[in-house]
Amino acid sequence: MTLRHLEIFVEVYRRGSITGAAERLNTAQPAVSRSVRELESFYGVRLFERMNRRIFPTEAGEQLFSYADAILSQYSEARDVLSDREHTAKLRIGSNVSCAQELVPGLLEGFAGAYPMVPVCLKVANSQEIERDLLSNELDFGFMDTPRQPESFISTKIREDAMRVVCAKDYRADAHMTFEEFRHQPLLVRESGSGSRQMLEQFFAQEGADPRIVMESSDVGSLLRMCRSGFGMLVIADSMAEKRARGEEFKTVEVCGNRAKRCYCMVHHKSKYLTKSMQYFKEYAGRQF
Repeated sequence: MTLRHLEIFVEVYRRGSITGAAERLNTAQPAVSRSVRELESFYGVRLFERMNRRIFPTEAGEQLFSYADAILSQYSEARDVLSDREHTAKLRIGSNVSCAQELVPGLLEGFAGAYPMVPVCLKVANSQEIERDLLSNELDFGFMDTPRQPESFISTKIREDAMRVVCAKDYRADAHMTFEEFRHQPLLVRESGSGSRQMLEQFFAQEGADPRIVMESSDVGSLLRMCRSGFGMLVIADSMAEKRARGEEFKTVEVCGNRAKRCYCMVHHKSKYLTKSMQYFKEYAGRQF
């Protein structure tokens, strides 16, 4: 058994697919299947059940994943720590869409000027995906909404944002609306896992109702275009609305009882070893916020 066996197993587990793991690892599918069989032979257990062209981890597979994930994480961390003794390790940053548009560009530009020797890689995704990548040690820092598993992270609050509801100027809606009126409106929203979506869901859950969602997308531009066409009302972060949903094309609708807030944080795993790169970045970011 080698680290490569564990890497392949973990990827198959996460993707729930031999084909998906092969594509992600840029490896031939038969090689992935063979690696899984060799692991099963080594441990003398079945790691996956194969049903209807899909695979599902067995109880043994679940147990192995918890160990394999930790082993690979520690291996990656040891590599970074040892390499960092001679040169500065690459810094992996994750950001949700709102932070990527409002906060991160200026921060990374300033950091690059202050620490030009530190290579930086940025991933933009929703907060849920950023949190998952931090937990699996695929990212070093995340700029995101408050983590769903706060006990696993060290978080620094950066700013708060409110939920705004906007629509086209000629959309038939008053400037003020009761929740009962709002709940029947067709809504354009970000995808599940985004901070804006979480705010909306929390707002409706407090009122014991479900939103009438007619479109969801990770592309804010598409949502804005559909809103402009009168397809529905757009739920968007206040800071983003200030820049992208203003002027003569849109109007804001105040919904009675809407006090939904989102909190942006800079986050890293509490068990993560801070390399020189991470220390530099954490100190620099701390001075900016």
